[in-house]
Amino acid sequence: MELAESERGRGANDSADLAARCARELLALRAASGETQKQVAARLKMTESMVSRLERGDHVPSLKTLCRIATAFGRRLEIVFHAHEHRHAGDTSRSHPHDRRAPAHKYRYGDDE
Repeated sequence: MELAESERGRGANDSADLAARCARELLALRAASGETQKQVAARLKMTESMVSRLERGDHVPSLKTLCRIATAFGRRLEIVFHAHEHRHAGDTSRSHPHDRRAPAHKYRYGDDE
């Protein structure tokens, strides 16, 4: 999944952002299946209330829960660590890994604060 412009940089890896991203994915999967929260909850062997919390982004799902969701919808869970992207003059972008603690690094992440 490619990060939207608003998700790059500060906050892209914080709990609230991850919960929101998972919520959008679960909502899309459920919408595509045409199922109710109750039906999805039964398939995932969890409460309807938990499905609702996940879809609202009120709960960060565990890896185990993400695997259950992927399996239930016939998907494969993939975790990708993207290189950091920088925008340069002329609106060109470059992606490259680097030490996020470097003084020139302009973004901060949750564990830095």
